Amino acid sequence: MSLARRTLAAALAGALALHAGAPALAQKQKATVVFQDVGPERDAFNEEVVRRFEAEHPDIDVRYNWIANEPYKTGIKVMLESNSPPDVYFVWAGSFSSDFVDSGVAEDVSASRARGDAWTRGATDAITDQFLYQGGLYGVPAEIYTKVFWKNDAFFARHGLEAPRTIGETVRLCRRIRSIDRKVTPISFGGSESWTISHYVTMLFQRHVDRATLDADYQLRSGRDALFTDPGYVAALEDLKRLEAAGCFNKGINSMDPGVSRTMFAIDLAAMTFCGSWCPPVFDADGAGPYSPFPFPAVEGGRGDQRAALVGVQGYQLSAKSKVQDEAMVFLNYLLSPDTQALLARMAGQLPANASALRDGDLPAVSMTLLDLVAEAPSSVPPVNTVLEVSVGDVVLKSGQDFLAGTIDAKGFMDRVRRQALRAKARS
Repeated sequence: MSLARRTLAAALAGALALHAGAPALAQKQKATVVFQDVGPERDAFNEEVVRRFEAEHPDIDVRYNWIANEPYKTGIKVMLESNSPPDVYFVWAGSFSSDFVDSGVAEDVSASRARGDAWTRGATDAITDQFLYQGGLYGVPAEIYTKVFWKNDAFFARHGLEAPRTIGETVRLCRRIRSIDRKVTPISFGGSESWTISHYVTMLFQRHVDRATLDADYQLRSGRDALFTDPGYVAALEDLKRLEAAGCFNKGINSMDPGVSRTMFAIDLAAMTFCGSWCPPVFDADGAGPYSPFPFPAVEGGRGDQRAALVGVQGYQLSAKSKVQDEAMVFLNYLLSPDTQALLARMAGQLPANASALRDGDLPAVSMTLLDLVAEAPSSVPPVNTVLEVSVGDVVLKSGQDFLAGTIDAKGFMDRVRRQALRAKARS
């Protein structure tokens, strides 16, 4: 072959090689989003969502993992401190999620909310705002649980009773129920697990103390002289004692298991109970007759929002270290869109944070009623022990049982909380 022909062949070969390689150079490499959740309750749902998402987004792979509830609480902290943290990870709103903000591993998603991304459509501020912290939004809500009062409808109808709207009405109702039937406890209450007491404390604190003061105290932003000194805290605890003194509760609150208190209500030994959205299946399994929920009573003269609901919010944060934040946000929008939230209800039976796309039959009727109560509440409050700094929350849990046992009074309860809050503030 002549030199000229060899040169032309080489040029053509080079051009063909370049042409063959061009698409590979231009093709966008697949992004991998690491999705870390808690399980196994949502495992089947998550698997299905990932399958659907990848089919609709062939340029994004999702690597999904889950860990059981308790090991997750420490395991996720280790993961986020590693060199390859998950891009999207599960959190509980409150001190758990805000700790990740303080350590700089959570990304502010305020811009997503301002854009009106898919997850925001139909979302309620009362729920989303639980992820507000230090001027940013550090989380997207996925599901909720709520806690309300339940009444025995047959007992109430038989004796012409109505659900109480205030603490004062509750006191009078308890006395009337005792006069009707001494064998029926007005409100069954199992406090052997201290979180059940903290839920009463949560709502009474919220009813008595204005929101700005609560937020400042809970986040340790109040000045040292003001921290947890609002008289509403003591008044709230005195209301709990007022209910106890009126005979509202069963004896031996601290020794009664919460499960036993639920059974008492189900088998007509209690006219009411304060129980969560997880309780109806328990009532039904124990053979309960007709029952219905009503909101936590208002406090006469209280400075908080008297229509606020106790709502725990669970959701997801976006890692500040993620190298695929755009793709992770695309996945979050898919995972938490109204239609996918409806799928969560159907497949996992859980209360979605966004109920705007739910249809009749997606959840039991009683769960839909609970979602209506949450939607009607202008604001929500998480359990106090989940929003306080951990050591302060532990003091609240321990002091609740001591308070009902009578070993400390309301002032002693708050003195303990204030001392621990001052220690925690000094460390922060």
